[in-house]
Amino acid sequence: MYFITATDTGVGKTFFSKKLIELAANQIDRREIAYYKPIQCGKDRRELFGNIFYETDYQCIERSCPDIDTYCTYEFDCAASPDYASSLENIKIDINKILYDFEGLKQNYKFIIVEGAGGLAVPINSTEMISDVTKALNLPIVIISKPVLGTINQTLLSIEHAKAKGLNIHSLILAEEDSISEAMEEEQLKASMESIERFSGIEFRTVAEVVQSFIAKRV
Repeated sequence: MYFITATDTGVGKTFFSKKLIELAANQIDRREIAYYKPIQCGKDRRELFGNIFYETDYQCIERSCPDIDTYCTYEFDCAASPDYASSLENIKIDINKILYDFEGLKQNYKFIIVEGAGGLAVPINSTEMISDVTKALNLPIVIISKPVLGTINQTLLSIEHAKAKGLNIHSLILAEEDSISEAMEEEQLKASMESIERFSGIEFRTVAEVVQSFIAKRV
């Protein structure tokens, strides 16, 4: 089980959640796999952006992996930070409710991918952030990093925040060019990744390596 977060919004958390699920499904019973989105901001808006179809993160998983069960605790209309989106509907996000729902899922599934909202330092109410949700769930986190100029600063700040919160950082994953535009040139990107690993002590891994790490623990 992993908590998937990123250095920013729109980096590819859902894209990599899907890939993790697909790879895991090749090695374990699909009935043991679930996807959980504790907080979804922005509901299905088919009329947005002209003719472009917009779907929620869990709907993307449902479409891509139709035989995988998906769950969501809080869903809000506004595509904004959870604290703001929830305030528009006069709802306060309660970490205890998220934890209760997650504990229920653990009774029925062995491999659960939990996807955050935005990055770690995103507020969910007036006093707590996504990182507090992660800590309550007590899951190792995988941080998705952008292959763009500025990624060293963004990634190291995300890592420092995670460490300050006492989170268990499992690994880093580099977003692929087909999920992020304006990717850096290969040589520059390699140097950036080396800098991040050197200063943070956290390694970049492939999706396959992340899944295999989980499988190895089950043996």
